[in-house]
Amino acid sequence: MKTALALLLLAFVSSCAVDALTCYTCTTSLSNNDCNKNNQTCTTDTCMTTVITAVGINTVSKECTTNSACNSAAASSVSIGLLGGNKVTCCNTDLCNVSSSTTARLNVLLLGASAALLFLVSRITA
Repeated sequence: MKTALALLLLAFVSSCAVDALTCYTCTTSLSNNDCNKNNQTCTTDTCMTTVITAVGINTVSKECTTNSACNSAAASSVSIGLLGGNKVTCCNTDLCNVSSSTTARLNVLLLGASAALLFLVSRITA
């Protein structure tokens, strides 16, 4: 009886499928859409997205990595204002790294430029 239970337990455990994580992958692409054309089944537990900005130009890299490596890279993210910097984001569900999250930074830049233009116009007309 014990042997039958052990075999039944072994059959159950071996029949349980383990789903691997799928991430978008690319290396130094100028477009997030281009990065989202390739995906990879990972042997690790985390998808990582790195956006490097230099003088207003963004390059996007996406890859599979470990949670600890991604968190370490995210902790060392640097911003030098408008000149540039890098931002690392980590996630752990299938195709979760679809966004490079650079749109918000561009919107803030455009909002600031609009405010500066309004200020200059108000000073000239006053």
